[in-house]
Amino acid sequence: SSLSTLRSMTCAKCNHGFCWHCLKPWRPTHKDYYNCSAMVSKAARQEKRFQDYNERCTFHHQAREFAVSLRNRVSSISEMPEIRTLTFVLDTCKVLEQARKVLAYSCVYSYYSQDTERVDIMEEQIESLELHTNSL
Repeated sequence: SSLSTLRSMTCAKCNHGFCWHCLKPWRPTHKDYYNCSAMVSKAARQEKRFQDYNERCTFHHQAREFAVSLRNRVSSISEMPEIRTLTFVLDTCKVLEQARKVLAYSCVYSYYSQDTERVDIMEEQIESLELHTNSL
């Protein structure tokens, strides 16, 4: 039928039908392009990649909110006259906030970036930052 022709490619010389996406023979396994195993697996990989980056980004945003909350609590404690100054803890919380912000937005950058060489180098740096941030 003409509908199946739109979903497959046909060789003009031998009339062999094949899927234009995966280049495998159209018959007997292909019924339509949208169910092509190559298409399904590519979509599944893209979905998994999105979920991984989204989870990392969400984690770093939540960790940043925790650092802000911690800084606010320490700030209120340090205002009490009997408590010594806790500026080093406040400074540490600010560093944590910044690091988590960088980590969260690096996930977004990595996900959308097309420059794989630059992303590979950045991922190594981000991994190091994440390790040190988690230690802090």
